[in-house]
Amino acid sequence: MFVGHYAVAYALKAKEPKASLGMLFIAVQFVDLLFFPFALMGIEHLNFVEGYTQVNNYQMEFPFTHGLAGSLVWALLAFVLYYFGLARKQDRRKGIAVVMALAVLSHWFVDLLVHTPDLPLWYGPPKVGLGLWQHKHLTFALEGLLLLAGWGYYMKRSQPKKRWGTFAAYALVFFLLLINYLNFYVLPQGEDLMGLTLSAVFTYLFFGLLAYGADRGRVAMGT
Repeated sequence: MFVGHYAVAYALKAKEPKASLGMLFIAVQFVDLLFFPFALMGIEHLNFVEGYTQVNNYQMEFPFTHGLAGSLVWALLAFVLYYFGLARKQDRRKGIAVVMALAVLSHWFVDLLVHTPDLPLWYGPPKVGLGLWQHKHLTFALEGLLLLAGWGYYMKRSQPKKRWGTFAAYALVFFLLLINYLNFYVLPQGEDLMGLTLSAVFTYLFFGLLAYGADRGRVAMGT
C-alpha cells in the first residue's frame, strides 16, 4: 500500500485537530522509513523476484518493522515520544500522542489488505496478507478510494482559513493520486536497493512537508 496509508493520516487529523497532518503523514509510513535502511543494513531483507505480484517484484522479510508485535512496539514508542516529549506542553497531549501511535500502528492493518502472506504476527510464522497485490487494477482503485474517503472526512471536519486553504487541500490530494498512477502504470520497477531507499525516504518526508504546508491553510470546523 502507498497513498492508501494517507487516508488514515487524514482521518486521524480530523479526529484530533491539534495533531500535525505533516507528522501524521510521516507516522503512517514510519515502518517503511525504517524498513528500507534496515534492508540495506541486512537487518531485514528485500529480494527482487520478477512477477512476484502484479504490483511489484518485492519479496520481503521484515519482522522488526512490519510484524504486528513490532508495529505495536513502534506505536508505543510514538506515544511515549509525543506524550512525554514533543506534545508535552500542549493541552491535548494525550489525544495527540494517541493518534500518532494509531497512525504508526495503522500501517500493518492497511498493508494486510494488499500484501501477500508475508506480514508476521510475531517474529516468524504465521504470516498473513490478503494478497490484493495480485490484482493490480483493484489495488490501484482501493488505494484511491481509501485516500479520497480519508481526505473527504478531513475536509468535512475542517474549513479554510483563506481561499488558498481549499486550493492547497485539493492540489495535494490530486498530486497524491497522480503520483500513485505514475507509480502503478508509468514508472519502471526499480531493483537498486540503495536507489529505492533514497527515493522512499525522500518521498515520505517530502509528502509530509507538503501535508504540513497544505494543512496550514485550514482549521478545525467551529474554531
